Amino acid sequence: MNIGFDATNILGHGGIKTYARELIRGLAEEYPDDSFILLTTFSGSKKRKLEELFGNLPNVAVRKAVPHRNMLGDGLFFITKFISGILWRLSSRSLDIVHLTDPFGSVVLPRKFVATAHDIFPITLDEFKGSELRRFYLNRTPEVLKKARAVITPSAYVRKSLQKYFPETSCPVIPVPEAASDEFHPRGRNGEILKRYGLDEHPFFLFVGRVDPRKNIPGLIDAYMELTEGIRSRNLLALVLSGRPPDIEDFRNRYGRLLNGNGIVYLRDVPQEDLYNLYSSALAFVFPTLDEGFGLPVLEAMQSGCPVIASDLSCIPEIAGEAAVLVDPRNTFELSKSMKLLAESPGKRDEYMRRGVERAACFSWSRAARETMEVYRSVIS
Repeated sequence: MNIGFDATNILGHGGIKTYARELIRGLAEEYPDDSFILLTTFSGSKKRKLEELFGNLPNVAVRKAVPHRNMLGDGLFFITKFISGILWRLSSRSLDIVHLTDPFGSVVLPRKFVATAHDIFPITLDEFKGSELRRFYLNRTPEVLKKARAVITPSAYVRKSLQKYFPETSCPVIPVPEAASDEFHPRGRNGEILKRYGLDEHPFFLFVGRVDPRKNIPGLIDAYMELTEGIRSRNLLALVLSGRPPDIEDFRNRYGRLLNGNGIVYLRDVPQEDLYNLYSSALAFVFPTLDEGFGLPVLEAMQSGCPVIASDLSCIPEIAGEAAVLVDPRNTFELSKSMKLLAESPGKRDEYMRRGVERAACFSWSRAARETMEVYRSVIS
């Protein structure tokens, strides 16, 4: 089979980009007799980066095929869409199916495709009422469900959400769980790396994620500040944050008085190699999210041997099982209480560390690749 991928935006950080890269690699390794074609923009540098990334896989090819969504700017976006539609039809003629790993980021939808809907949080969360993002999702989601041969979701939770908000859909919606990269595993404590971030002298709670209303970072800060001064003086809170400059600046304006003080350490632009060590060295990973499609950081922490405190909402209980301390993320007292428990109980930390490693072993990219290939074959046949 010849399987195409929208590879216009799969480089860099972010859960959806990581998903695309890991899935493509998993498919290429599991199915060496099939071909996987990455359709990217006309940027020569982007094509070279993709070729370097997948260069050891002979059944992966990179083609410059479609324009970047900002090729002509916002004012002429309608022309970009028109050109994209023509080029998608031309570039997908020789393909059995195209996989849109981010249908909400694609300029247009090709004719024959499978899509992965990672989440629909702009629709499910009240925080996004009246927003441009919600309007876009309300328009694009039914279009995807109508035109796709099948829709893959990372969890049963997302499938249920799609069925709840779009009950008229007849498109097959199939959950295929994701996984953490093999690079996440227990490591020895690296004092040099920890010293670089001011985390070498005290145990620390860790959060990794975007500055985004659904991540509930203010709730985490409030829960940490509710700990006694004695606990905070012995145990830091490290926030590894990413996001667009306006979001980051707004966050700093709101919480700047607490950052890098009161036991809170604010970090940005942490290299991936260092992040592996932060996960392995943390006292606990705390993830009080309000809505997730899969919650990949939870698995990354578990696979790194880090105990996890996480939200009991959305897909997190489905992914974590009984391997994490699950709490209502909107209940600051309960969240703070769980942080206190793991800070003061080495036995509990060891128990959840063991449970987490065992739970993470249930997920793999080879499994995700096999289940995704079953979807391809079902829609092609």
